[in-house]
Amino acid sequence: MAIIRDRIIKGNNENLSVDYILSSHPAFKRYLNRWVFLNDSYVGGYEYFLGKYLEPYNYESRADYEKRLRQIGLDNHVKSVVSIYNSFLLRKEVKREFGSIATDPQLPYFLEDTDLDGRNFTAFMRDVSAHAMVYGNVWVIVDKPTTEAYTRADELNQGIRPYLSLFTPENVLDWKYERHPNGHYQLTYLKVKEEVVDRTQYVREYTPTEIHVYKITGDDRKGKYEYTIQNQLGQIPAVCVYNQRSNIRGIGVSAVADIADVQKEIFEFSSEIEQIIRLTNHPSLVKTADVEAAAGAGAIIQMPQNMDPNLKPYLLQPNGSSIESVLNAIQKKVDSIDRMASLGGIRSIESRRMSGIGLQTEFQLLNAKLSDLAMNLEFAEEQIWRLWSRYQGQVWDGMIEYSRTFSVQDKANDIAMLKMAKDSNIENPSIKAEIDKMIYEIIKGEPYDESLEIEEEEEESVTAIAEPAAIIAAPVAEADDDAQE
Repeated sequence: MAIIRDRIIKGNNENLSVDYILSSHPAFKRYLNRWVFLNDSYVGGYEYFLGKYLEPYNYESRADYEKRLRQIGLDNHVKSVVSIYNSFLLRKEVKREFGSIATDPQLPYFLEDTDLDGRNFTAFMRDVSAHAMVYGNVWVIVDKPTTEAYTRADELNQGIRPYLSLFTPENVLDWKYERHPNGHYQLTYLKVKEEVVDRTQYVREYTPTEIHVYKITGDDRKGKYEYTIQNQLGQIPAVCVYNQRSNIRGIGVSAVADIADVQKEIFEFSSEIEQIIRLTNHPSLVKTADVEAAAGAGAIIQMPQNMDPNLKPYLLQPNGSSIESVLNAIQKKVDSIDRMASLGGIRSIESRRMSGIGLQTEFQLLNAKLSDLAMNLEFAEEQIWRLWSRYQGQVWDGMIEYSRTFSVQDKANDIAMLKMAKDSNIENPSIKAEIDKMIYEIIKGEPYDESLEIEEEEEESVTAIAEPAAIIAAPVAEADDDAQE
């Protein structure tokens, strides 16, 4: 690959094979269709319609199939699960201590506009988290424009600063990791597709020393070498953010892959329900070619006078009772989605009969899933800040800390159970005190502070001492007033 590129550059040959420019990693070819399906399942709407994820019937015409597609709406469980996960994951503010770069004058501008497209850093990381859940991993590239700025003052005057770009896996064509003698793996090659602008596709090829840019025109599908710029860092400024690691570097495990498959089954069942309703309300007329029939209410059917009675036209109307079995199957699929996502106690519309142990176990599973993703996001963000600091000529010495606990409680149920325990005439005062502490923690959402009890006891003791003193002081004051009179 490098030999071909050097030959092109040295020979000043601008034309380049599109197959070379778009050559990809074997894992990319293997997972591309899956990534497209996961993205369509998350986005839904028109993208899911274009994906044509509805299985066609035997002998069904293309027009009938597309009509059936247009009549079905997607109940998007994937987006619901991802949104709930993200809401819990980023509910508590991430602790960020920037260390020595806190005084960098360009840091506030970066935090306010991270991708040079108006997204602040919090919103950018929220999108990184959501897409990592969907695809299993995403790539974040830290870049800085190359200009003729010779000093930091020139960069400040020209507004030159590092920025971030988010690339989903279907736009990362190729990558390569190499293992160093000390056992550390380092990304040594990366090739990404940038967005299409005016029917022109740009492809960037990163190496530790250079960044090559290629262009593919949409009209004639010709490839062209554009230019090469020096890599300022001496390493590829990209971070792979995982939802969960797989056994292939650069490939993650999606949090909603199985949910997307079940969602597709529900989409199929919804089409079946729509077809049953239409066939039940609009039965088919079976007749010979000689019989003249009109459609609509009050239609007249004219039969030949010498027609065989056995060929009399009749209506073919299916039984609509099967609709209940399809609805029950859909409900079973929704229940399985809630079990896979550990969200049965949260997503349910109506109250479900789950034991306290069952709810507690489900919440613990959800907490474990979110904790794993939080650790991966924390690790990835630290790598991002290291690259950002290197672009600014500094060393990252800050600290990033994501929340590790995402406790989800049914407060009403917990308080009701504690109240029942308290009303059961428990004679042990220490147990009653513990119940009161637990109720306090559930209502306030914070650990009980025992120092409050000490302060209350001190206030009570002070009040107890002050009251007798006030009683004694009152007659003395009255006696002084009498003496003065």
